[in-house]
Amino acid sequence: MTTPAEVRRTTLAASIGNTVETYDYAVYGFLATVLAKVFFPAASTAAGLLSSFAVFGSAFLARPAGALVFGPIADRLGRRPALVASLLLMAGASTLIGLLPSTGTIGIAAPVLLVLLRFTQGLAAGGEFTTAIIYVAEFAPPDRRGALASRVQVGSLAGFLLGAVVVLSLNAALTPAQLLGWGWRVPFLLALPIGAIGLYLRSRFGETPEFLAARHRPSTVDRAVDRQWSAVLLLVGVSVLHIVGIYMVYTYVQSYLIQLRLSALTATSVIAFALVAGIFLVLAGGRVSDRTGRPKALLVSSLVVLVVSYPLFAVLATAPPWWLVVGCTLLLSAGPAFYSGIAPITYVQLVPVRRRGSVVGISYNVTVGILGGSAVFICQALIELTGDRRAPAYLLVAAAAASALAAFALTRRAARPEPAPATRPLSAESSP
Repeated sequence: MTTPAEVRRTTLAASIGNTVETYDYAVYGFLATVLAKVFFPAASTAAGLLSSFAVFGSAFLARPAGALVFGPIADRLGRRPALVASLLLMAGASTLIGLLPSTGTIGIAAPVLLVLLRFTQGLAAGGEFTTAIIYVAEFAPPDRRGALASRVQVGSLAGFLLGAVVVLSLNAALTPAQLLGWGWRVPFLLALPIGAIGLYLRSRFGETPEFLAARHRPSTVDRAVDRQWSAVLLLVGVSVLHIVGIYMVYTYVQSYLIQLRLSALTATSVIAFALVAGIFLVLAGGRVSDRTGRPKALLVSSLVVLVVSYPLFAVLATAPPWWLVVGCTLLLSAGPAFYSGIAPITYVQLVPVRRRGSVVGISYNVTVGILGGSAVFICQALIELTGDRRAPAYLLVAAAAASALAAFALTRRAARPEPAPATRPLSAESSP
């Protein structure tokens, strides 16, 4: 029997790896305008920023490959080996980015090496987030799985917040020339000590009780789940708003605010404030899902995002006073944050124990590979193509609509009578 203290410690151990992952992603996003000058100095401002966002997206293209590697490891060898290996790979790649020479020093080799290291980060991320959620969910009591799994997402937002604080501190302490010359390296080098802390925590814990128990059960249910493509489609549909919403509001919006003539210091401060509020909203989403059920909570929150996104971007596009910028950004991030507290446990409970690492990992990371990195690029491209600063809202509205349909399908699925135990593909606690 797992004790509450063990649950707390394993939750922390799982979450800190996601902190490292999203810290690295966030730092790159927050420094996009600086990195564009470091690695694409000959390009125009717009072209350099688009190139920087394209490199940002290259890591997402590697995530499905990472899931193909780490998912089977999690299912065959255990959740813990997959979590340790992915953390080592992520921290190592991030440190090497911090040591990378600029284009002015080694020419075209610099952006090529940057893409390769970002690709390596993507491989690590492909095994990190979903395995961490599974790890926590399989330790958690059934009536608290939403609340505890949401803490893994809190670890992700904490990574964004940590990245924002570090970049904010650099902007405050350094001149633009110093930041361009060497200051941008500091956040990436900090990934090494953070990763070392996470590795120490993860090395102290063993396997989840559910994984150990599933090793000794017959695997006939695995063949049944292979035919359940509906569960995979639902997982993908639920993940759309989770992915697009988080990366848009906590990565792209900072660059968007800078383009509205806010200083980098002010824009990053606004995102940091939104992240603090987002952490509480993620926790609230997980707790609400334990009480009301995942489908209903997903449906309501996705509909809220659908309704409010365009009006909020319309206000931001007018470059309003700073207090209105803060209010709109906070409201814009609230819906995706609350939703992201519910979505992760939904993924886990759609798939039985023996196949969770592979099915959840591959399904989620294929969606991330398509939407995660492209979201920030598409947002900027929409503005460049249309000249309309409200255009990014269209992507967020479309993501909310897709996930609302998936959530509605989940409500219908939950309302149907449960199949008999002999043929039911999911465990009793696995109903979303």
